[in-house]
Amino acid sequence: MFRHGFKLTGVAVILACLSAPAAAEEVLAKAAEPTPDWTFPNNVSLVSDYIFRGQSQSWGKPSLQALIEADHKSGFYVGLSAETVSDKWLPGANVEVDYFAGFRNTLPGAASDIGFDVGAIYYTYPGANWSDSAFAGTKSNTLDTAEAYVGLSYKWLSFKMGSTLTEYFGWNTNNSGVGIGFNGDLSAGVTGNTTGSTFYELNALYEFAPGWSAIGQIGHQNIRNSTGLDLTYYKAGVTKSFSNGWLVGASYSATNEPDAYKDFLSLKNTVSKSDIAKDKLFFSVSKSF
Repeated sequence: MFRHGFKLTGVAVILACLSAPAAAEEVLAKAAEPTPDWTFPNNVSLVSDYIFRGQSQSWGKPSLQALIEADHKSGFYVGLSAETVSDKWLPGANVEVDYFAGFRNTLPGAASDIGFDVGAIYYTYPGANWSDSAFAGTKSNTLDTAEAYVGLSYKWLSFKMGSTLTEYFGWNTNNSGVGIGFNGDLSAGVTGNTTGSTFYELNALYEFAPGWSAIGQIGHQNIRNSTGLDLTYYKAGVTKSFSNGWLVGASYSATNEPDAYKDFLSLKNTVSKSDIAKDKLFFSVSKSF
C-alpha cells in the first residue's frame, strides 16, 4: 500500500510541474521536509466521572484532566497527565499527577500492523497520605504507585497488562485490611503485601464512519494478597472527533462489583457512602492541541 501511494504522489508532482511551476515547487518543498525528531501531542478533557479500571476516582463527580507528551520518531515517549480526584476515596488527595515513559513502535516487514508498547507509569498524589484518613489509627503511608506495563496491538485491537512495583496505591493490612477497610463486605480486605498486583485488559477502537469510532474494553484487576477485592471491568461506547481537535464521547462502564466496593464509607468524613464500582453511563469532551 505504501509503495502504490508513493507512485501516485510522484505522478502528481510531475503533473504539477507541467501545469503550474509555482505550485509544484510548493509540493516539492513539502515533500522534502524531514520528519520532525519530536512531536508534542497534548489535550485537556472534562469527564462526568473519572473511572479507572471500573472504579470511580472522583466519587461519581466530574473530573478535569490534562495530558502532555513528547514523542520521538524512534518510538520513545515521555509525558505526564493530571486529573482531579476525590479525597473521599483517595485520602488527602485532590489531584493525581502521573509520570510515564516508554517505547512503542510497529514490528517491521509483513507484520507492520502489529504494534508494541513497553513502559512504566508513576501515579502520584501530591500532599496526600493514608494518615489523612478520617478513620482513627490509620498509619502514615503514601498512595504513590509505580507500575510497569507491556502492550500489543493489531489494527483496531490492543492488549495490555502490567504489574505494580510498589504497594497498590498504598493499600496494606493497616488501612485496607479484613474487617476494617470495606464497609460493604467486612470479610474482604488486604491480607499481605500488595506489591505485584496485576491487571490485564483487551481494548477495541474501531472507526465505523468518518470521525465516528466504537470503543470497547474488558479487563481484570488483581489485588495481590487480598480477598474479595479483585475486580473485572467492562466498557462500551462511541466517540465523535472533529477536524478542529474536539472529541466527544459517551460510554457505559460496568463491573462485577464485589460487595466490598458497595456502600464504601468516605475516607474524608466516615459518613457519606458511594458504590465505587457501580455500573454507569458517563460522558467526556476533550480538545487536542
